[in-house]
Amino acid sequence: MIGWLSAANLVAWAPFVNPLKLPPGTRLWLVLPLLLCVAIVYRVTRAQSAAGLVRPTLTTFLNILIGMVLIAAGAYAAHELVLRMA
Repeated sequence: MIGWLSAANLVAWAPFVNPLKLPPGTRLWLVLPLLLCVAIVYRVTRAQSAAGLVRPTLTTFLNILIGMVLIAAGAYAAHELVLRMA
């Protein structure tokens, strides 16, 4: 091991110092896997059995997604209203 140049430091170093360059429109689509993970974790913690887990997870995913879209649309509408009043 040569100072900070160890295998553990190189694994932790590379992604944070040299992040992936994503096109501007791509970042917005990364919310879908995040929402799916949140829905899965939420439903798994509440499930009694794994038999009926798929439909409630997809319902929760869609509820979160639609709610976030409606909140974003409302915030955009309020922003436009404030700009027109000023």
